Amino acid sequence: MIELRKTTNTPMTHIEASRCNHAKPLPHANRWLTAYVAFTFLSLLCTFTDASPQESQDTNGMITLRATGVPSDFGIGPIQEGERAIMDNFREMHPDINPVSSTGLVLPGGSSTMDMVPFMQIAGDIAPDVLYVNFRQSQTYIGMGLLLPLDSYIEQIAGVTIEDGHLLDNETYLSHLKTGPGWQELEDRVLPQCWDVMRRKNPKGDGYHTYAFPSGPIVIGIQYDRLIFSEYADAGVEMRAPHDWDEFLTWAQLMTDPQKGRYGLKINMVAPAWSFANFLYSAGGKVVHQVEADEIELYRQKVINIKPGDWICVLDTDEAVDAAYFWARLYQEKVVRDDQVICRGVVLTSDAQSGDVIEYAMKHEYLDDRFLQAAMDQTIGFGPVPAGPTGLQRSEFNSRMMGIYSGLESDPRRRDAAWEYVKYFDGSEARQIRVEKMVESGLGSLVRRKLLERFNTDGRYNSVIRRISPDLEQTYKIAFEGGVPEPYGKNCQYIYDEMRKPLMAITTNTDIRDAIDTGDEASAKAIIRSILERATVNINQKMLGNLPPQVAKQRNIISWIVIVLAIGSFLVVLRMVFKAFTPEHHRDLGGWQFGKYWKSYAIAAPALLSIGLWMYWPMVKGTVIAFQDYSVTGEATWIGASNFATVLYSSEFWMSLWISLIYAMLFMVFGFCAPIFLAFLLSEVPRGKIVFRTIYYLPAMLSGLVVIIMFKGFYGPDGMINHVLNTGVWLLNYIPGIEVGYFMEDWLQNPRWALFFCLLPTVWAGMGPGCLIYLAALKTVPNEIYEAADIDGAGIGHKVFSIAIPTIKILVMINFIGAMIGAIRGSGGFILAMTGGGPYTESGGATEVIGLKLFYITFGYLQFGVGAAMSWVLGAMLLGFTVYQLKRLSNLEFRTAGDS
Repeated sequence: MIELRKTTNTPMTHIEASRCNHAKPLPHANRWLTAYVAFTFLSLLCTFTDASPQESQDTNGMITLRATGVPSDFGIGPIQEGERAIMDNFREMHPDINPVSSTGLVLPGGSSTMDMVPFMQIAGDIAPDVLYVNFRQSQTYIGMGLLLPLDSYIEQIAGVTIEDGHLLDNETYLSHLKTGPGWQELEDRVLPQCWDVMRRKNPKGDGYHTYAFPSGPIVIGIQYDRLIFSEYADAGVEMRAPHDWDEFLTWAQLMTDPQKGRYGLKINMVAPAWSFANFLYSAGGKVVHQVEADEIELYRQKVINIKPGDWICVLDTDEAVDAAYFWARLYQEKVVRDDQVICRGVVLTSDAQSGDVIEYAMKHEYLDDRFLQAAMDQTIGFGPVPAGPTGLQRSEFNSRMMGIYSGLESDPRRRDAAWEYVKYFDGSEARQIRVEKMVESGLGSLVRRKLLERFNTDGRYNSVIRRISPDLEQTYKIAFEGGVPEPYGKNCQYIYDEMRKPLMAITTNTDIRDAIDTGDEASAKAIIRSILERATVNINQKMLGNLPPQVAKQRNIISWIVIVLAIGSFLVVLRMVFKAFTPEHHRDLGGWQFGKYWKSYAIAAPALLSIGLWMYWPMVKGTVIAFQDYSVTGEATWIGASNFATVLYSSEFWMSLWISLIYAMLFMVFGFCAPIFLAFLLSEVPRGKIVFRTIYYLPAMLSGLVVIIMFKGFYGPDGMINHVLNTGVWLLNYIPGIEVGYFMEDWLQNPRWALFFCLLPTVWAGMGPGCLIYLAALKTVPNEIYEAADIDGAGIGHKVFSIAIPTIKILVMINFIGAMIGAIRGSGGFILAMTGGGPYTESGGATEVIGLKLFYITFGYLQFGVGAAMSWVLGAMLLGFTVYQLKRLSNLEFRTAGDS
């Protein structure tokens, strides 16, 4: 048993000279010591002598190409079979190239998960050779230098060579491409809306370049369930997509029935802005707008120092307010059936739990310009989005695009292989294989007419062409004519993530809900407008970073002051560490005495080197990165204190820090005190102690994933929490005059309660192990003391507060500081799996603690400089706890309980 004793004169590090002089050496100690040191250094050496992945992959002349779009070997259906046939054909045409799937970590919440996958791959040094590039991310990829220019490959397809093409704008460049014999192929594969996205001006100033190549244009329409629609035919629901917003909402309310697990509309809770944007476009609004030269004065009132070509957020328009009001009605308007309110809204406000069967009558879905893939299920129908108040039917236009990773610049063979894959993926051969597979499966009527006619050389598709529905072609025509390109300007990868906050604020605002209930549209829109105006200002600041010169200078000065204070604090703490743990008579013993104790230092050296290598070297490197605009490709530009200014003046950072402090306080009340209280109870149990200890320790045996899934099920609308509460409500309603409504709350989507319920699994799983530690400490109290207290007439309270707590006080204090620091720094992982930082309100994520925010910034957006600065600011704030803990530890002596 180990006991902790507070000392005043004898430092913990003191070793009596007499003990050292009389210690007997172990047999063969030198040989064992030498072997240990050699093995340790050999292990470290092996860590850094790994073969290059590309060298191992390119043996025997075969290039293993990590690429997006490679199909799974286990997919079922004609689409998957077609994709596999395409890959097999590519491998036959290029036997020296083997495309393999590029996968990565998909995160719940936070940023749009699709957007974060490639960043996570690049940060993990497993970057794909061929990247998936969408409109929203394209400028970010280009600005970070992640994409190789494809100009020479594009000109090769067109059959022309354009001298100094990078100096030409898009219109002039295209006019040169049109003179080439291969222009028809380019025109077929690249729609006009794509050229401004794929060919941009390089931020470094070396002209225009083409950075991506389309692999299939898509536009959003409405997908509806034919079976559900048929059930409500008598109620007026027709077998088609709704024509306008009023019809859309009416039908959605008719088909919403939570008791059957059925909802009128499915919206992705991780990226709700993706769906909202289509209502905004149909209202005649925009998400962002690229400012023209003659619009500078108009927008200068909103954004300072704006320049022609800048992209700004325009969510504060009347059209945006109209769309947001309809959005609020989708979520908060009462659904009435037989004069009874059955629920609010036509949208399920949480993810379905495991085992739940949820049906959705409608949802937004992409329509491919070539194949209506999702319509393989004959129970599904498609149509254009409903028209807005002005009669417009507009939705998002996008295109799958592929780019080549810039890391292949020095590897021409692999770079050419990547281009062959990009060029082939949606080329004529690939399209023909897809058409054949669809027709063979009896789904030829779902292929666009233009493709069937192109490959109908021998008339074999005549009957299929005759079966193509005119309504389907009309759907495509309306959808593509009204397609609005997805935002693709500077920092537009933030836009949907930032829009989620005001949208979630609108859907959870009780004042808006009350206004909708009373039919007060003007009041609801006034609240919505204020939310959108604040969101627009915040998004513009984040997207453009435009500040007046005097404000920027002031922030820079304050940032340098904070940096100096942080460095000074660190040096003070470092000095205190050495002073606290250095014996008072250190000099009298001859200092460090390397010659005398070289064996001890040799044994400690590998551990010290490992700590220095894996802890302190990254800290030094991170300190340097904090002053740089660091790119994952290795490029870095010194930018002074700009990263620290970004952190210090980020409301999101302070909001995350505040949430972390609340979480830490809750953890100290429930998670830290609960094991102590439980230990006292177990120490007083007269019988069955082993059984109770085992029961309380069992939760720690479960994996974290099991705990997360279990508790997320508890928190759902049909989970255990609501069942327990509703049992109490049921009993309470038996009292005359009392009528309380039943709970249908999704607790993880409630901004007020989400953080507390994220904490409960941690408390439940960690209470048992912590209890055993304190129980072991309580065992060090001699029974004689308790017996003496009984003789003196002491009660249970006196025993606890006068005997037990003073005995374990030192252990409690040490664990208190460590628990506080750990709760602030280490809470991100569990919350990432529980909520991903949500639910999001206007002020930010209700559970987005600082550790999770740091992870998103650094690895989700690859903003390493900002992440490093954030780490230093956070570390400086925690120095006070560290100093206090070190002072406590320096006054402690660890010895066995039998020592005197």
